Amino acid sequence: MCGCALFIGCGSDAGGETSIQEGVEIKLSDGIVMGEVDGATRRFLGIPFAAPPTGERRWLPPGPPEPWDTPLETSEFSAACPQLVSTASPEPSENEDCLYLNVWAPEPAPSGSLPVMIWFHGGSNTGGSTGDDIPFLQPPTLFYNGRGLVEEANVVVVTANYRLGVMGFFAHEALSAESADGVSGNQGILDQRMVMEWVQSNIAPFGGDPENVTIFGESAGAFDVCFHMVSEGSLGLFDRALGQSGGCTTALRTRSEAEAEADVFAEAMGCGDASDVAACLRAVPVADLLTEAPVDGAIEDPPGGDFYSGGTPRWQFQAVVDGVVIADQPRTLFDDGNVADVPYVLGSNSDEGTLFHVLQPEVETEAEYLEALERRFGETVAAQVAVAYPATDFDSPQDALERVTGDAGLVCSVRDTAKRAAAAGLDVFLYNFDRPIPIPALAALDLGATHGAEIAYVFGSIGPDVIGEDDIALSATMQRYWGRFAATGDPNGGNDLAWPMFSADEDMRLNFNVTLSTVPDFRSDVCTLWESVYDSEF
Repeated sequence: MCGCALFIGCGSDAGGETSIQEGVEIKLSDGIVMGEVDGATRRFLGIPFAAPPTGERRWLPPGPPEPWDTPLETSEFSAACPQLVSTASPEPSENEDCLYLNVWAPEPAPSGSLPVMIWFHGGSNTGGSTGDDIPFLQPPTLFYNGRGLVEEANVVVVTANYRLGVMGFFAHEALSAESADGVSGNQGILDQRMVMEWVQSNIAPFGGDPENVTIFGESAGAFDVCFHMVSEGSLGLFDRALGQSGGCTTALRTRSEAEAEADVFAEAMGCGDASDVAACLRAVPVADLLTEAPVDGAIEDPPGGDFYSGGTPRWQFQAVVDGVVIADQPRTLFDDGNVADVPYVLGSNSDEGTLFHVLQPEVETEAEYLEALERRFGETVAAQVAVAYPATDFDSPQDALERVTGDAGLVCSVRDTAKRAAAAGLDVFLYNFDRPIPIPALAALDLGATHGAEIAYVFGSIGPDVIGEDDIALSATMQRYWGRFAATGDPNGGNDLAWPMFSADEDMRLNFNVTLSTVPDFRSDVCTLWESVYDSEF
């Protein structure tokens, strides 16, 4: 990064256009893009940041896009990357030509460079896209609309697709043999890094400051932000990090584990005995590659839902400790201080677990609750969990199980990462989101402040036709905190409630609801239990 962030005309090392440009016709090093005006925002949808990962490029690290001679109309989102139907994306996709990003910038163009916020969407790293609509809301409303942050937080926003599931997290020894680094399996993480590199070279003409970049994301996107915190190749490409409902200091699969599963998958695709396994797999249609893994040992329609089936999928495609992109277990890298030296905001929601039980069979009795815990955690840990979450302390055994799901998977793992980040010397700010989003369909499901509920508030995606003045005000408040953090690395300022810095010795977080508050030691008793469970996985 260059050291002249305050001067218009400071360029990136890649030698792209450097001056802020007016209007909706922006000249980039690869060609001209034609955007459109939306309120006080210019938006540019569907800009290629990498070559299509199709044909022989399937599973390779991302490469640069082909330049274009004719001005490129950028008024529509690109196709989502290949995926099955999910809550986030009700339409499946088989389109591998999906590596595109979107830029929202002020209209008129700013007189000086603004902070840049790069968003990585959620979806378990198997689904989702930048063009997703808000689930359960009619009429369809864009989830990740950068306009709100541009106009309220005075930033430039970038959102980007990245390869998912088998296309983006496939580690196979045949692919590793093709790599100069001898590894494979984190293609989606490399796509996100390519976005950050694109920003370094191209964001200045939009009014963005390549010397002041925040990466932020939710759920899988927040986990990925955390991976970039410990990925050597990503260091220097961002200046702040913000993770909404995701850390990364629980156990990741190793390369050997991932490659063993990949062999099983290759066999299922008919390529196990091929003379050139990589070529064989590249010839398999996308629809076949998206085949869901059989789950060995699972019971059918288990009380408690899929998380509590007791089975083991024959393959799964998630980030892997490959020795290069992710050099070691992230918790080890945090504990050794091998982490980006940047301010870090992390947080979670009060009712993270409820979303994962929608349309799933419920536990109806305390006996079914205990059996579900045993299927997922084994008898020893299940007994400890039952003591920490007695069904009699909740309105129903199902409510107890939903709290377990959220705390085990997100609330307490986020705290674990926050503690390790603070111990590494980083400025850490922790939050809890506590507001049930007042979408009628969600209210009917009684999900509370569920997983992903904060996103619409951060982006300002829902207007006064759906939510009232209190929620509009909460959204504006969150955007102020996010914008100040992007600008300075400290979310505090103005007349808003002071957000205390988190430390292992002083577990304080800001609680977001209609009335803001600070909360000490949020669920620290149960999180201490889960931290011991995380420890046992190494």
